Amino acid sequence: MNKIAKLKTSKELIKECINDLYIDPRNSMRKWSKITNQTALGKFAYPSQHLSSLITGIKGVGTSARGDDLSDGSEVKSCSRADQLSECKECGAKVLVWQEKCPACNSDKINIKTDSHWIFLIRSKDELDLLLNKIPRIILILFDKKSENSEDIRLRAWSVNPREKHVQEFFKDYFFNNYEKKSNPAPCNLHPLQYDFYMMKPKIIFNAEINIKDKETNILFWNLKKPKNEEMPIHLLKKEQLVSLFGNKIEKLSKKEIFKKYPFVPYKELDNLGIRQKITKTNKNKYIRR
Repeated sequence: MNKIAKLKTSKELIKECINDLYIDPRNSMRKWSKITNQTALGKFAYPSQHLSSLITGIKGVGTSARGDDLSDGSEVKSCSRADQLSECKECGAKVLVWQEKCPACNSDKINIKTDSHWIFLIRSKDELDLLLNKIPRIILILFDKKSENSEDIRLRAWSVNPREKHVQEFFKDYFFNNYEKKSNPAPCNLHPLQYDFYMMKPKIIFNAEINIKDKETNILFWNLKKPKNEEMPIHLLKKEQLVSLFGNKIEKLSKKEIFKKYPFVPYKELDNLGIRQKITKTNKNKYIRR
């Protein structure tokens, strides 16, 4: 591991970084997308590396994501659900983020995609061991929106302990039960705000809202010393898990009533919930242009 190099950070620096590396490039991509009809989605993996340094106060090591992401050995993953390529519900044609109607059939019934996820490449036991036993923490960064119609962008960052029980189980399950058993398996995907994410007991360390129009960022929360637990919404549990947790307390309640009375899974009960079986796709399909 490299020597830990710290930097003096501030809210002002974070806001300036967001303006320079996210808002301005995003606006430029949209501008040129409307002219060229090319994608409006930029690649924000590297800007997220810069943001992770400013959020944590830890410098990188200049490896272009091919070594330690931060000089303390942290692994940084990012994804954006804010400007994904969507699709027409009527004809299946692709729809750019700024298009209000399908360019192929003119339908306004658009399936706005929000399924982007964090990707982990684990191709050997050594890489698995590095992730689970040597890396001090995983930092997950997510750009998304509160709702489909919102123009504001939400930026959040979580810290995950690789030694956490479900983190170990999740990645070991992928490697031994999926990667090693398939000829050409896809990478390991971790989906934001879904069951496995919450089971990893992520701690929120940063939360901000980005007003694209006014180019202003409102930092709602930023605390590495006292991060907040991220509670799992109760609706992510299966029926048998609900019964296991609450027993006869929910026997006469409808799903709606259960969700209202118990909106979140009690944090202390997370360890009593098991890992779910996953099926990893293979990368065997050849690319077909038309």
